[in-house]
Amino acid sequence: MAEELEVLWKKLSFTEEEEDDVKLGSDSTKAAMERGKFCAVLKVLTQRSVSMEALRKNLRMMWKLKKEMLLSEVEEDLFLVEFRDEKDKKKVMDMSPWSYDKQLVIIQDLDAELTPKEMELKWSPFWVQMFNLPLKSRTRETGYEIGSKVGEVLEVDVPDSGVQWGKCLRVRIRIDVSKRLMRGKRVSIEDGESRWVNFKYERLPNFYYNCGLLSHGLKDCKKQF
Repeated sequence: MAEELEVLWKKLSFTEEEEDDVKLGSDSTKAAMERGKFCAVLKVLTQRSVSMEALRKNLRMMWKLKKEMLLSEVEEDLFLVEFRDEKDKKKVMDMSPWSYDKQLVIIQDLDAELTPKEMELKWSPFWVQMFNLPLKSRTRETGYEIGSKVGEVLEVDVPDSGVQWGKCLRVRIRIDVSKRLMRGKRVSIEDGESRWVNFKYERLPNFYYNCGLLSHGLKDCKKQF
């Protein structure tokens, strides 16, 4: 209904009184901007409707916050979380991704300059394990090189030496979850033969492997395979 009204308003011819701008100064936004520092916007990546009460209860159990948080629905299936403690917010953001009802929860800092309709929630951080790398390539530099082809690299899990001798190389990457998840990448090392480096995503929620999208599972997939 709101979208239909917006389209109608664009077609209207306005009166002189309607066209006269209301000038809003910084005093009108100060309180909201201050509270906004402790806020984040949240969306559950699902094609089904989300109950705010059920979501609130689930988040409180998952997050185990020191102080209470408030949850408001600012648009259909788009929620605003107001934390009472800055450390609580940092903890929740740093420990992403989260899931609700086996679906990915996208959470990001509030940009109070935007209307809810203008907010685009499609980025989420994941720890990505990279397998089948030669030992000489298990370095911080390798993590950044490969990870940057997947999304925005936030961190490479290596000690101060810059080399990780574990079973895999772990890279934290901010990924556009509206696209298909990459299963791996072809990599050529020092102009040598190309090899396949396969990825494993930690804490991956409900996911249909055939189409590679996180927004739904097998039952909701519209593609036929």
